[in-house]
Amino acid sequence: MKAHDVYRVNSPQVVYENIDGELILVHMEKGAYYTTDEVGAALWDLIESRCTVSEIQEALESQFEAGPGEIEVATASFLVQLVAEELVVREDPASDRTPHRHPLPISRRPFRAPGLQSYRDMQDMLALDPIHDVEAAGWPVPKPDDDASITSQSA
Repeated sequence: MKAHDVYRVNSPQVVYENIDGELILVHMEKGAYYTTDEVGAALWDLIESRCTVSEIQEALESQFEAGPGEIEVATASFLVQLVAEELVVREDPASDRTPHRHPLPISRRPFRAPGLQSYRDMQDMLALDPIHDVEAAGWPVPKPDDDASITSQSA
């Protein structure tokens, strides 16, 4: 991982929502969901904004109080986890990007390394989701059953 690397959300496979500072992520193909805390949600927001690794670290340093190098180590570790879970992917460095600058917070908060909690207890339920078993026309138009079309043609 280099300071000038840029990561992006692995969409459309990954959907997410920030609810009161807690980020909830779902990897639809894996059927796994994840949560992270306030620091992880802030880091995710910076990834979404297409910031480089060094810009992410600078932004976190402006928002949180931490010891020397603490944010750098935590950021690198968290990004490794996100990549390993296929929640983010490294973007082509040649791609055009204009990072969105977020306003600086009024006061800095204590820093705690972000954690990523993984849950796989709903894999079967996410796989049964009928929204993902549709034609290009989308939901609620169901995908034709191949067996049904063979039966109706032979009848």
